[in-house]
Amino acid sequence: MTAFGLKTAGEEAFTSNQPTGRFGAPSDIAGLSLFLASPAAAHITGTHTLLDGGARYLHHGIVPALKL
Repeated sequence: MTAFGLKTAGEEAFTSNQPTGRFGAPSDIAGLSLFLASPAAAHITGTHTLLDGGARYLHHGIVPALKL
């Protein structure tokens, strides 16, 4: 969502459509970055990882049973 869309629709309109019910935070990206840089990810050689709070599933008609 753009800054204009957020200002006109409001934060609640955006977060109510997120399965997690919130905006993503820098700590969400930091957690993935730390994992990928750790020995636990030694066998991972390439990946396409989406950090979108589950929003991609809403576009496919998959609706969560409850908010996370």
